Amino acid sequence: NNNSMQHLGTQRVALKTTAKTKTFLATEHSHQHSAGKSQATTTAATAGGDASGTPATASGRQRGSAKKSVESKYILPKPQKTDAPMLNYIFDTFSSANKHHHHDQRYGPHFEDVQRVGQPTNMTVQAGSSIHLNCRISLLQDKTVSWVRRNAQGENALDLLTVGLHTYTGDKRYKMEFQYPNNWRLKITNVKKDDEAMYECQISTHPPRVIQIYLLVNAPKVMIVDEFGDPLQEKYYEIDSTLQLSCVVRNVAMATSVVYWKHGDDTLNYDVTRGGISVKTELMDDGANSTLSIAKINKSDSGNYTCAISDFQNFSIVVHILNGESFAELHHGAAAPTVPNAFHQQLAIQLLSLLLLLLLLHSPHHALHINR
Repeated sequence: NNNSMQHLGTQRVALKTTAKTKTFLATEHSHQHSAGKSQATTTAATAGGDASGTPATASGRQRGSAKKSVESKYILPKPQKTDAPMLNYIFDTFSSANKHHHHDQRYGPHFEDVQRVGQPTNMTVQAGSSIHLNCRISLLQDKTVSWVRRNAQGENALDLLTVGLHTYTGDKRYKMEFQYPNNWRLKITNVKKDDEAMYECQISTHPPRVIQIYLLVNAPKVMIVDEFGDPLQEKYYEIDSTLQLSCVVRNVAMATSVVYWKHGDDTLNYDVTRGGISVKTELMDDGANSTLSIAKINKSDSGNYTCAISDFQNFSIVVHILNGESFAELHHGAAAPTVPNAFHQQLAIQLLSLLLLLLLLHSPHHALHINR
C-alpha cells in the first residue's frame, strides 16, 4: 500500500510539473509571437521553412561562414610603395582595377586645362630652341605622371620619356622639370626636326587619363650663296681686294633675331679693331638676307667664315686669299700641278730625240757611209 501511495504521489508531481511547464511555455510562446512575429517569419524563410528555428539557425551560420571565406579568398593585398617609380605605376594601375571609377572621376586627379583633354594641341617651335611642354594636374594624390612620345611609324610605336621625376630616355636633351605646385612639364633642349611627333602626358588612373600635344618643328635654312643663289663651299679672293659674302636665311621669323658673321671664333658684327668690316642685314617675315664685306683683305683674312642665327643653325665656307701671281694663274688655268708639266716636257724631249734619230738613219749621207 505504501508503495502504491508513493507511486501515485510521483505521478501527481509529474503531472503538476508538466502542467506548469506547458503553461510557462505557452506564456513564453505568446510573448514571442506578439513581440517578434515578423522576425520569426524572416528567420523561418531564411532557414528554408523550418518552424522550430533550430536547423535554420545552423544552416544560416554555415552559409554566412562560407560567404565570408569566399570573399576573404579574393581580397587583394594592399599596394605598397617602392623606390622604383615604374613599379609604383604598375601597383597603381593594378589596385585601381578593383575600385569604383565614378568617385575617382569626380574627385580624383584631373588636368587643369580641360579644353585640351580629348583633342590634340598643336605647338610650333623653331629648331635649335629649348621648350617646355606643360601638364598641370590637380588632386594627383598617389598617382604617377608619365610622358611618352608616339612616333610616326605606327600608333603603337611609343617611347617612354619620363615617369614621375625620373627620366627613362637615353637622349639627354629630354628632362622632367617640375614647376611648383602642379606643372609636370617636359623640357626639350636644342629641338631638332626629328623631335616632331605626338607627345602624351598620362596619369596612372584606370584607364589612364591623357592629354596630347603635337610638336611641329620649323627647321630654318641658312646658306652662304654665290651670285646665282647656289650654296658655296669655298671661295677665292685676290690680296688687297674686297671680300664679299652673301647669306640667305629662310623658314624662320627674324623679327627679333640677328644674323651673326664669324671669322674662325671671332664675331665680326661688332669688330672695331680691324676696320673695313661691314655687315648689312635685311630682315623679312620668313627669313633674312645678310651681306658681309671686308675691305683690303690680306693673308690673315683667309680661313673659315660662318653665317649663323644660333649655335646650332649656321653655314660655313673656306675663303682663300691669293697674291697677284697665283690669282692670275688660277684664272688663266696655268696653276696646274707641276708634276704633270715636267712629265710632258720629258715626253716631248724623248719624242724629239727619236725623231732626230729617225732622220739621221734615213739621210743619204748616212746611207753612203754604210755602203763604203
